Amino acid sequence: MTVLDETGSQSERKWRRRSLWALVMLVPLTLFEISYDSLKELARGNDLWPKDVAASQTMQFGGSDWQFVSLKTVDGLKAGSLPAGSIPLIARFLVEVGNPDLQNLWLGCSIKLVDTRGRSWLPASVPGMPYPADGIKTCSSAAFSGAETGARMVIEENFLVPQGVATEVRPTLGVGSERPYYLRFALPN
Repeated sequence: MTVLDETGSQSERKWRRRSLWALVMLVPLTLFEISYDSLKELARGNDLWPKDVAASQTMQFGGSDWQFVSLKTVDGLKAGSLPAGSIPLIARFLVEVGNPDLQNLWLGCSIKLVDTRGRSWLPASVPGMPYPADGIKTCSSAAFSGAETGARMVIEENFLVPQGVATEVRPTLGVGSERPYYLRFALPN
């Protein structure tokens, strides 16, 4: 059995203490370094920070000018074709194309409806809903339409939401070239 002198024991304790402090600092830094790329990708792939758009205002976004026109309900659907307590809605936008590289600028185009509690609804295929008239596109089909600069498009998306939130939902728009920012539109009066 070896006996350590007092100076050796103090020196060893000092190095242990320093090592523990180094761990306290290095472990969080290492975790941050490991997850940094994932955090960047998460921010690029999600709509995180809204830009509010007033009713009837046009906003430059994703290389084009967007204007929210209406959120209307659909009447005359076959009884029993929808889940109980739900209501179909159509969100309509007018878009004037600025930069024609829509396939890259609008990659991951996402129109959603959100309520005051933060819940969101994606576009849905609603049984019995009329197909859009000729010339009306969805966000995805517009991105691959080959539209030129100055072209005007009507974009519609169909939604199915609970009746209780139909009057309080607001449409949002996110596109790949603008993320993590997205547009949150006010409803026209």
